[in-house]
Order: sequence, then C-alpha cells, then structure tokens
Amino acid sequence: MTRKERLNSIILLSILLLLLVLTCGCAGTSVANSGIGDSRVSKDHPMLQYFIAAHPDNKVVKWVLGDVNSDGQEDLVVIYNISKATNRMLVVLNMNGEYQCTNEVPAPVEHQQIQFKDIDNKPPTELIVQGMKGTRAGLAIYRVEGKSLVNLFGEGMVDCCN
Repeated sequence: MTRKERLNSIILLSILLLLLVLTCGCAGTSVANSGIGDSRVSKDHPMLQYFIAAHPDNKVVKWVLGDVNSDGQEDLVVIYNISKATNRMLVVLNMNGEYQCTNEVPAPVEHQQIQFKDIDNKPPTELIVQGMKGTRAGLAIYRVEGKSLVNLFGEGMVDCCN
C-alpha cells in the first residue's frame, strides 16, 4: 500500500469513527457491548440454539438481533471464540423460520461492539463491528449479500482479531 493510499484509509477510518460517535444514540441504531448478549435473546432462543448446534466446539462471546438483510425478519449476529486468542463472527439468517449461517469473518477479541446502521440509505442495513485485542483496535463494515457477509471496509481487524 502506498503512502497516499494509507493516508486515504486513515482519513476514511477517522470519518467513519466520527460518524459512529455522532450517531451512536440515534434512532434505528442498535449496539451490543462487550461481554453481553442481546437482552431480547435468551440463551434458549432458537437462532442461538441453532448456532450452538452447528458450532458445538465454539464458545459464544456476544450475540445481538438485527435485520441485516432487510427482509423484515430479525437475524442473529454471533461473535464466538475459535481458539484462545481468536474470534470469528457470522450471521444466523432467519429465512421465514428456517435458519442458515453466513460465512465467518474475523472478529475482535476484546471490547466487541456491534452496530446496525444504514450507511448508504438503501437496503440492506450495514453491520459495523469494532473492538480490540490488547492495545490494537479494529473496525469493519459488513453487508449481507445473498447468504454471505461481505467486507465493505476494514481497518485494523487483522491486528485485533488474530
């Protein structure tokens, strides 16, 4: 990456972080903080149980409901541990009561925050994930396209996820 590209990435990340700070309390935004699950989702929620059955060897770290594919049904975003210092994230899509997991993507190890935000003012809603690993911070913006999580932008996720 050239110096100019790196500077542009830093500027874009700064703008995105500023937007997140300014919009954190706005209507239509849902945030889940580190170490807790969505208060609307008990541990026996069918989508969470679906994830646990599909990934029995992984510890669930965080979960939160949100309509990430704009189909009018809430989906479940799950951050889970795959090794001592590595987390992953995926979405359990609610397809009219049938569940399906998206691909997994890197997720922060500590201080995870998940936010749903319509960044481009058109469906589907984007998923913003941020967190840390030690002193290293990361942020990524994802969108569900079909049945896949697509990374639209990421800065520092490699350092805070692996």
